[in-house]
Parts: sequence; structure tokens; C-alpha cells
Amino acid sequence: MTNLNKLFMYKQNVGPDFLKRFRFLNNIRSKYLTVLLLICSSLFVLYDFFIVQKISNTEVFLLHFKADIIFLVLSMTFTLFIYFNQVKTHHNLQNYHKYIHGIISLSILIWSVFKSVLFIKYSDGSYYLAFISILLISLIYLFPAFIYFVQLLFVSLFAIIISLALNITINDLIYDFTILMIFIFLSIFVSRYIFYLQYKVLLKEKEIVKYKKRVSSSIK
Repeated sequence: MTNLNKLFMYKQNVGPDFLKRFRFLNNIRSKYLTVLLLICSSLFVLYDFFIVQKISNTEVFLLHFKADIIFLVLSMTFTLFIYFNQVKTHHNLQNYHKYIHGIISLSILIWSVFKSVLFIKYSDGSYYLAFISILLISLIYLFPAFIYFVQLLFVSLFAIIISLALNITINDLIYDFTILMIFIFLSIFVSRYIFYLQYKVLLKEKEIVKYKKRVSSSIK
């Protein structure tokens, strides 16, 4: 396997058993991520209510407030779902587990991009919140390359559509979107490298288990 293939592994060179193990790790990490989301979304709602409402007009405040309320409700739903669907081993994973982590990550990315575009339009901000969210997803979740690419492609298209809907000028859109794309490409390599490192760890663990079984059988 070449270095490029190692970074962009998928089912044909990873195997279904390893993908299940990755989903199991995603399930464990989601337990803590959803609590963090719940805290952050609550803080954003409070910030909207006490700060944004005073410094912005009603239209801008409602855009921020509605987005954060929706994300707060989603965070509560994700937290309850994850905590009531924890499994002890990757053998206990159900079919829906391979979708829920993608839904959580995509929701985070969509919300962060929407908020970032609002900051760009009304506060002379940038995609900082989106950068943080993309980096968070690349570090926490272990997705096969295809799933990660599809998510980022959807988010990129969403950023363009929202920007055009809010009448952001083409020059500003091109400038900000170029920076976003650079960060996305960097996050792709970060996520692929972490995916590969985790694959090596799981492969080593599997080899150790096989070795112990052979030693145990030889002793008997």
C-alpha cells in the first residue's frame, strides 16, 4: 500500500471489521462531543439573547437566535440519543450507528458555516467558527475518505448558497471562500492521517490478540 493509499483508505483496503471498530470509537467520542455541543449551543443562545439582541437589529438577532435554538435542540437530541445507545464493544453496534455520527458532524458543520456567513455579512467577521468546527470534526471523528469528502463538498456548496442568499458580494465571497477551501484541504490531510494512525493502532492490537491466542494454544 502506497503512502497516498494509506491516507485515503476505504473499504477495499481497510475491511469491514476495522470500519466497525472506527464506528465504535466514534460512538465513544460522541458521548463527550455531544455534551460539549450542548454547553456551547447553550452559551451561544445566551450570547444572542444578552449581547446580539442589543448590538444588532431585530432581523440579524432573529437569524442568529433561530440558528442557535435549532442547534441547541439538536444538541440535546444527540446527547440523549448517544447516551442511551452506548455499546460495550464494536460487535454490539447496530446498523444505525454508521449514520448517526455522520448526521452529528454534518449538523455541526452546517451550523458553523451558517453562523460564519452571518458574522461575515453583518459583523465583518470570517469563517473562524467554521474553521474550528472543521478542525474539530477532522480530529475527533474517524470517517472513511468518501464520507468525509461528501460532507465537506456539501458544506462548501451550502456556504456558497447561503452567501449568495444574503447578498454577499462576489469579490468577498471569492476571497472568504478561497480561505475556507484552503483550510478544508488542510483538514482533509489531517483527518486522513489520524485515520491512518488509528488504523495502525487497531492493526497492532489485532496482531497482539492473535499472538496471545497462538501462545495460549501452544501452551495447552
